[in-house]
Amino acid sequence: MDDPSVRVDGLRRSFGPVTALDGVDLRLDGPAIVGVAGPNGAGKTTLIEMLLGLLAPDEGTVRVNGVDPLSFDADDRRRLGYMPQHEAVYRDLTVRENVAFFARLYGADDRASAVAAAVDFVGLADRADDRLSELSGGMIRRASLACAVVHDPGVLFLDEPTVGLDPELRATMWDGFRERRDDGTLALVSTHYLGEARHCDRVLFLRNGRVLAFDSPDAFLDRTGTEDLEAAFLALLDDRDPRETALDATDTEEAADV
Repeated sequence: MDDPSVRVDGLRRSFGPVTALDGVDLRLDGPAIVGVAGPNGAGKTTLIEMLLGLLAPDEGTVRVNGVDPLSFDADDRRRLGYMPQHEAVYRDLTVRENVAFFARLYGADDRASAVAAAVDFVGLADRADDRLSELSGGMIRRASLACAVVHDPGVLFLDEPTVGLDPELRATMWDGFRERRDDGTLALVSTHYLGEARHCDRVLFLRNGRVLAFDSPDAFLDRTGTEDLEAAFLALLDDRDPRETALDATDTEEAADV
């Protein structure tokens, strides 16, 4: 099987008066962890949903593993894993039942072993037979991750996977992302916690739907002379397109989940 890849050219998407993505170009080849970082309304979720074929572009082209997401067949989708920002698991089912459901949905090989491995991967083996309604929010997020990786996808899309988690649990989740990368996965991880981006191999900074910069964390620090990625992001804003200043004045809550 070819290495996982993502290609984006001139991608644009608007929602009424709000421009969510404005001329995004991107080239990714795995295995790697690629952070998609930026404030709320930057376009992170819209980008991920377009890479999954959940949204169609107004302009531009998208290819994931060489295929237009709008033309994905069942085999193409089996090569992808997705953990959405909002909860997409079943609280009245157990951890094991949720993961088994997604294993069947994706046609995972040797389902029983795949389910056990995914549950163990997220550290929930001792709670596998508990209903999600009995678990903490952090455990539910971990169960969601298990559902996303149970079929061993080549490309993994994680939309704000650590939102609402305490620092220790966020660190544990990132350990898991690195493990997936080391096993050959291309993982795209969106986050508005700019400090988390240091865990990535490369970081795509988005601002108002545009690519502000794309490089490794160390390169950003060297380029800006800063000590952390939050400071680097602010320094990069000083070099932004003058149109950004005008857009800042018109940001609205309508764009908050874009």
